Amino acid sequence: MACLKSLEDGKRGVQVGDSILVRKYRPPQEAADESETEPEATPSDIAASSTLKATAAAFVPKPKAPKPLAAPETPVEEYEGVVEIVPYTLNELHVKLDHGDVMELTGDDWRIDRLANRITFTRQIESLYELLEPNDPTKKAVCNTNPVFRQILTAGFQRSAKEVADDLSAAIGALSVRAPEDQSDGADGNTQNGIVAKEHRFNICANPPWHPGCEMVDVEAVPALCRGLINPTGDPNAPGPYDRVVDSVTRTHGLNASQRDAMKAALERRLTLIQGPPGTGKTHTSVAIVRGMLEIGHGPVLCTSDSNTAVDNMVEGLAKAGVNVIRLGRPEAVRPDLARYQIENAIPPGATKHEAYESQLRAVRYAQAICATCSGAGSDFLDRINFSAVMLDEASQVTEPMSLVPLANGCQQLVLVGDHKQLPPTVVSRDAELAGMTLSLFDRLTRAGVKPYLLDTQFRMHPAISYFPSVSFYDGLVKSGTPASERPAPKGFAWPVPSVPIAFCPTPEDALEKNDNLSYSNKVEAERVMEILLGVLNAGELRPCHVGIVTPYAAQVKLIRSMLRTRGVRTGVDRETGEAGIEVSSVDGYQGREKELMIVSTVRANNLNTIGFVADARRCNVTLTRARRGVIVVGHASTLSKDRRTWGPWVRWVRNAGLALGVKGRREDMAAVRAIEADVNAAPASRLVPAPRGLVPRGFR
Repeated sequence: MACLKSLEDGKRGVQVGDSILVRKYRPPQEAADESETEPEATPSDIAASSTLKATAAAFVPKPKAPKPLAAPETPVEEYEGVVEIVPYTLNELHVKLDHGDVMELTGDDWRIDRLANRITFTRQIESLYELLEPNDPTKKAVCNTNPVFRQILTAGFQRSAKEVADDLSAAIGALSVRAPEDQSDGADGNTQNGIVAKEHRFNICANPPWHPGCEMVDVEAVPALCRGLINPTGDPNAPGPYDRVVDSVTRTHGLNASQRDAMKAALERRLTLIQGPPGTGKTHTSVAIVRGMLEIGHGPVLCTSDSNTAVDNMVEGLAKAGVNVIRLGRPEAVRPDLARYQIENAIPPGATKHEAYESQLRAVRYAQAICATCSGAGSDFLDRINFSAVMLDEASQVTEPMSLVPLANGCQQLVLVGDHKQLPPTVVSRDAELAGMTLSLFDRLTRAGVKPYLLDTQFRMHPAISYFPSVSFYDGLVKSGTPASERPAPKGFAWPVPSVPIAFCPTPEDALEKNDNLSYSNKVEAERVMEILLGVLNAGELRPCHVGIVTPYAAQVKLIRSMLRTRGVRTGVDRETGEAGIEVSSVDGYQGREKELMIVSTVRANNLNTIGFVADARRCNVTLTRARRGVIVVGHASTLSKDRRTWGPWVRWVRNAGLALGVKGRREDMAAVRAIEADVNAAPASRLVPAPRGLVPRGFR
């Protein structure tokens, strides 16, 4: 089966404990013919006439799963169960069915689908229900999450009584009905030609039946609700009760002024948005905030994110800071060097199932920080534990329903760390995207008037590399804290300006794109990328793991990878040394990543001068901010320059500054780009507010 073959290739197939759906297909024409001549078969009849051997006397079938989009076949048998055994021979699976005894499934016509998405969907629905109906008497447990979060989440969705009454009157009240014949000639002026206008009156409840403290509010009230009661003005320079803790953590972690302000706000506010542009130290600031939360007694802290990579980064940072951290999640999804922080290590040898559960629960209760994905935060294991403080990393990449899952565990204080100027959440369904699923909670709160705290100093890139993104996407507010001397240009490439590691390599005018109706590719650009890459590798300064190739289209990714294999350049991980090779990926794959040198292939080249979604400002921002020491862009100059939003201004900037190959720049622009240097030093922030007199009691928010 395909799932077993994927295990042989080292990919994630099915594992023990996975919920799966087993289905057998047959062509729709065959199914239609049989449906005309034969009566509908029962599950037992199906099992007897196929390769499925049933041992159950009675079998209760599950409801049919939704038909996949554009499915060429029709399922005739389907069973839902849990994987119990995956033999090392990978030639069979042992599955415990939800209904009935174990059955033997043989043959090549069976399909196995993991139900992880169904579990995730169920947890989102349950969390949404918990937050919207916190005092429902029919529920077994009461949601301890602060009801103010319900008001924040539902603000703007309510309709006033007058609007409801007006809509009802417009839809129904204007209808006319024919009057009885004995009233058609009456003297009443409301009757005309046998038609009487009927006036409808509606009684709208002036007080909506919400529980006290859960009333819906207008969007204008959201910023005040997020500030809370400790610092209602939101002024970072105002004295606060936790300033001593803020100063102590600032000195310990070496925070700059913007990072200090963000941490101070996170400790004082009910809900805090922290915007971290590329390279500004979001994870470093998040770790400092968790330390501050623990110092003021708001632990344990639930640290979540949508991806396992972001969660692992949090675990690594917290562990280095001396925080007692526990990692929840599938063992195969956790980095090997972080395996010692997994919850499974708390189980003593030879423990029974009950003892193992109690040991894990005890470890979670005594931990200072619990790290899990957003979906993992909704597991049944955490139902008995309340987390007053919740931190959501990469919040701008999480869909809003998914971001609600961690909030349902008694959240009293929420910190969202992200950047709505980078990529939005990934949504596969086009209908869901058009309906607004790509709008994250971080972005929606920003639009509602909640001002994020900007981390304004980046330490990743050469100052010249960060200059254009800062001006174009952040209104020039992001400064550079790394001197240019610490980011020298990589060897092996003829940089137009040796002191500025930025280059634009224009392709010939006739080097047009190729469209295969699914994606775009450009062979000339791919060959130019190979030429640049081999020159850099032959110089010997950078290893393959230090170089990344990014392109917006999957067809171009496939083309470049095939060229790398043809030239003998390693792209995967070396099994002997464990060192990664050249990484070729899309823009989405490089979100949150960095390399010493980035080579960009923009692909689009046509006579219509259109570049499609490549013009998206968020994608352009991510593309240009992955490199530490150098970025080389290969593209079609005339096509890119026609874009008015992103790539057009960038092409004009590099041409005027003399950073385009074969193009002589203007003298004043070349002098200006050479003069780009670090704006600030990396010294820790000094005290901004006087020392406090006391602490606010816990829960006073």
